[in-house]
Amino acid sequence: MLPVLDGYKIQQEIASGGMAKIYDAIQLSLNRSVAIKFLSRKLLSHPEAQTLFEHESLIIARLNHPNIVQIIDKGLTDESQPFFVMEKIIGLDLAMILEEGALPFNKKMDIAVQLCKGLAYAHKNGVIHRDIKPSNVIIDQHGHVKILDFGIALVNDEGHDSQTATSVMGTQGYVAPEQQHDYTKATVASDIYSLGILFDNLFNQSAAEQSSQFRSSTKALAELIKKCCATDPIQRYFTVDQIRDEILRISQGSHLGQSSIQSVESENKDLTNNFNLLDILDESKNKRVYLFQKKSNKQLFVIRRNFKDSAGVKEAKMLISLKHPNIINTFAAVKKDKSATIITEYLAGGSLSNQLIVDFSEQEFLKPAMNICSAIDYAHQNKILHKNLAPNNILFDSKQNPKVCDFGIPSNDESTVNNAYRPPANQAFSEQYDIYSMGAIFHHMLFGVPPNQPLPSNHQKISFRLQKLLDKMLALDPINRPTTAQECFIELKRIADLDANKNSRSTMGKQQARVKKSRVRPRQRANRPPTDHTRILSILLAIAVLCIIALVAKDFI
Repeated sequence: MLPVLDGYKIQQEIASGGMAKIYDAIQLSLNRSVAIKFLSRKLLSHPEAQTLFEHESLIIARLNHPNIVQIIDKGLTDESQPFFVMEKIIGLDLAMILEEGALPFNKKMDIAVQLCKGLAYAHKNGVIHRDIKPSNVIIDQHGHVKILDFGIALVNDEGHDSQTATSVMGTQGYVAPEQQHDYTKATVASDIYSLGILFDNLFNQSAAEQSSQFRSSTKALAELIKKCCATDPIQRYFTVDQIRDEILRISQGSHLGQSSIQSVESENKDLTNNFNLLDILDESKNKRVYLFQKKSNKQLFVIRRNFKDSAGVKEAKMLISLKHPNIINTFAAVKKDKSATIITEYLAGGSLSNQLIVDFSEQEFLKPAMNICSAIDYAHQNKILHKNLAPNNILFDSKQNPKVCDFGIPSNDESTVNNAYRPPANQAFSEQYDIYSMGAIFHHMLFGVPPNQPLPSNHQKISFRLQKLLDKMLALDPINRPTTAQECFIELKRIADLDANKNSRSTMGKQQARVKKSRVRPRQRANRPPTDHTRILSILLAIAVLCIIALVAKDFI
């Protein structure tokens, strides 16, 4: 019998497991296909199962990535059965695809790259999956990879106890050795081990199935898988981004498909003699962003093509001769007619926009905020305005060092994603314009939302000085904002120093208290109550009086 749920028409069961069932349904209000996951009725009285089910929906809701399944709604049925509604994915899970037969090598590489992108995003937002395996990866009809089933994932933040014990474990054969005896001690390295096992299954082809392209990549893939599956977690890759980049080097663009490669090569005829295409990082109607590898030294570069718009070339040319640790290195900038080509370094850590699911604590916030301020101040001192500062053009290197990019390139009309970080009332570009954008980004980092949205009810409290600085940076009138980015940097440095001194005094106070406690206790145990000499003298005097009385009485007898 199919379940009944207001607002949805349940059509048929499409999947079933030990904890839940998934049904194909129609959301009546929007007339769209969805998938609804219900906790199994036999587990309605099982507290741990209900907790895990609720936990899964909350995790998926906080992750917004094209390679992670999206959640639409959640709640309880009239019979108090928990459910959540997900996007409907028409496709097959990877386990079924592998059972059906061999996949082309370029398709396998594409699956591996997409899987890495989704898992890396989850890790950057504090989520460890703990059950990566082929059946939890679905491939839709267009070849898009989606990661499913975050039911036993861990969330590493202050609002969740990531070490909560659970009797539900991952799939044997995919569980990392260090988790065998303590499954709560999952880390990024644990997911990387499971990913390595999945890749071993994905690329395990018989000799008859191996293409010449696969055979030429066999050794490199074997080394990658071996490193992922090292018994000692320290010997594995540190991040999934590293794995993705290595797969891209092995793939040499083959995962994109022949038609995409030909299209890119036709647009970049002037570059193909010296560079190999590895990936398409971003594309829209008037913009393409590619990852290329230089043939001579294997170095990775990002090449941005702006069509019908040459904005940013002037700033990029200036930045070629300017170097700052928090501004992306620019190597070339060319203007041709109304188009522009800009070549910069490649940063493996992704953008700040991919790390805003979890709020930064004040202590975590201060260092990257000072780095960003320093970069903008340096640009301003060299007469360069950013004009479109937003989380998606603040990138991180492999050591999580932030670098600002895309100076002078305004957001195109196709996207309004950066509108939340722009000053109101169409203000003219100026240093104060960039300072407002910085303040909006800082607000988002600390409170989880840009300044034009209501604060979450559970938002963190920040120090008075930091709040005062944010309010000043976000002043509606530019006159009331800090005069320079350097002022913002200096104030952030003061706040950081005050926090450091406060933490130092707190730590020192605790240490002194422990020392004092350790010294006082032995003395307290060794000391005795003080002797009451007055009482002793009184007793002796009473005895003497009694003796005199006795002697006098004896004389009278």
